[in-house]
Amino acid sequence: MAARIKIGWATRDITPQRPVMIRGLFNLRISTRVRDPLTLTALAIDGDGDQAIIASIDACGADDEVIAQARDIVGKRLPAFDRNKLVVSATHTHTGPFAGGTIGLQKEEEYVETIRARYPDYMSVADYTRLLVGSLADAACEAWETRGDASVGWGYSYAVVGENRRIRYFDGRAVMYGKTNEPDFSHVEGHVDHGVNLLFTYGPDGTLMGVLVNLACPSQSNEGGQDYISADFWHDTRNEIRRRFGEKVFILPQCSAAGDISPHRQVAAQAEDRMMRLKYGEGLNRGSNQSLRLDIARRIADAVSDAEPFVRKDLHESLTMRHVCRSLALPHWNVTEKEYNEVQEQIAQHEAALATLPSDDPLSARVTSTRSRINWCRRVVERYENPPESIPVEMNVIRLGDIAFVTSPFEYYLDFGDRIKGRSPAVQTFVVQLAGGGTYLPTERAAAGCSYGAVPASCRVSPQGGQVIVDEAIKVLGEMYAS
Repeated sequence: MAARIKIGWATRDITPQRPVMIRGLFNLRISTRVRDPLTLTALAIDGDGDQAIIASIDACGADDEVIAQARDIVGKRLPAFDRNKLVVSATHTHTGPFAGGTIGLQKEEEYVETIRARYPDYMSVADYTRLLVGSLADAACEAWETRGDASVGWGYSYAVVGENRRIRYFDGRAVMYGKTNEPDFSHVEGHVDHGVNLLFTYGPDGTLMGVLVNLACPSQSNEGGQDYISADFWHDTRNEIRRRFGEKVFILPQCSAAGDISPHRQVAAQAEDRMMRLKYGEGLNRGSNQSLRLDIARRIADAVSDAEPFVRKDLHESLTMRHVCRSLALPHWNVTEKEYNEVQEQIAQHEAALATLPSDDPLSARVTSTRSRINWCRRVVERYENPPESIPVEMNVIRLGDIAFVTSPFEYYLDFGDRIKGRSPAVQTFVVQLAGGGTYLPTERAAAGCSYGAVPASCRVSPQGGQVIVDEAIKVLGEMYAS
């Protein structure tokens, strides 16, 4: 019989209190205010001879440098814990700071002197990285050190949050957030997943300790926010869940495979805007979108409320646990000569455009966006001239009784997540994207339509690499559930 499971929780406020560079768009943005706090949550699980600390951060991405540095600290402070079993993912808010920053298009060194002149108390990427690494290590250690007897239960419900954002036209091309009122609009490229995977943990007295919420949508309702820090709809969701279940309940959000998904309607947007105005007195607005955030929070909290009473009927104090951390070498998206020539033309066009822009404000949206697009294209040039043999990545697979977790470091397209879930032997499979530093990883059909998010400048790994993760995950899961 498996040993009794032990659970620990911890959280940290990771909100910068000084101006920082905001990550998520082409143009450079500097925060001047905090709209709502950023949160880091850690869940420690110890049972059946294996272990995991699962952490989630309100951030655009969970960079490899941040994870590696936090693992080093955890390894020194917790000698009984395998540092490589600290698993970290991001909610993908577009109103959070850079940390690590090797993937970002805005290069701090290109702007830092001007930024400091305009914002004397500016917090550098290095400074915020230290704050985040320290908070992550502290929360992970606290969760592990405070673990105690508990029971767990899992549930499945539904919440309409994400929608595919890639619009296809009759000529075969795709455009992210393309117009649907054009005569050649054909269809939305992919489907959606409204399923919500839930993991609840309870104390020995039956008190709800925390809930892990996994759904297929990044937290970017207000992705157009230009000057503020925000956790986006997960802030409102935490508030709503705690209003229903208690202020002390921990909430750990995870974004499932959703590289082609966003919370913005592509069809019937006018109808949704009308309903938001009727409900909240405010319509849809990418820069604020408070009405959409509140509505999404209600939908997610409804899913939690729908499942929780029934989950209590099937709680587990002991269960089989297995955690495998697997290193993979994924196929590089090799740049063709045609793509190389096209991107060289784009660089020339952007550089010509940059030369015509006013030079009196080097931090303007037009200047910084154009420079970012040049950097974006130069990625392709570098990879054409120095193609890597493969792209090394980490994948974590965790079995917890009848449920399983599979991580990917990418903005991993939903089709791949469905392939894992459809073939998995687990009753429920929690696919977790952005668990590490990664770019987009599109499907074959997305690559055929091209556009941002499915072209070499957006993607280091080919669509075939997405399938490698699927097949390896299913192989590991098969071995776990065979024993």
